[in-house]
Amino acid sequence: MSTERFDCHYCKESLLGNKYIMKEDTQYCTKCYENLFSNCCEVCSLPIGCNCKDLSYKDCHWHEQCFKCAKCSRPLVEKPFAAKDEQLLCTECYSHEYSSKCSTCKKTIMPGSRKMEYKGNSWHETCFLCHRCQQPIGTKSFIPKDNGYFCVSCFEKQFAYQCCACKKVRILHSLPLPHSISPGCCST
Repeated sequence: MSTERFDCHYCKESLLGNKYIMKEDTQYCTKCYENLFSNCCEVCSLPIGCNCKDLSYKDCHWHEQCFKCAKCSRPLVEKPFAAKDEQLLCTECYSHEYSSKCSTCKKTIMPGSRKMEYKGNSWHETCFLCHRCQQPIGTKSFIPKDNGYFCVSCFEKQFAYQCCACKKVRILHSLPLPHSISPGCCST
């Protein structure tokens, strides 16, 4: 009666009664498997053993305890993160470092939140206000004037020329002299 051997494919040590790992129908003792096939951690450079989670992103690997934000060192396991210049950052650090800042309140505009942009400036939706009425402009039309932004209604009230007879606002892109009468609009 012959007994078939059950050995590590690489070191030939017996695997009977020991932990082993199968790879492509071939058995290895845990030590040989780790030496031959384990990924090395990007942070500590040690092999990621059989009893550890191997966390990976873009062909890079980490131990669970080494997978941290490069700036604040908070764990990134099972949390959203961003990569910048080959560094992993938690969303909070990434936002504070790289996201737009509101031109009015100077706070970070968090990714995914609504923001307004105009001529290289950014605002929180609630910070982009009409200079006259102080109401949020949002996605409505606005008119820039000097260093302020005006909703159309406030701009017309404050700056647009009106027909002196009927008080209708003159066409904004071809403003006539003040107090002129629109042809065909008013009786003379």
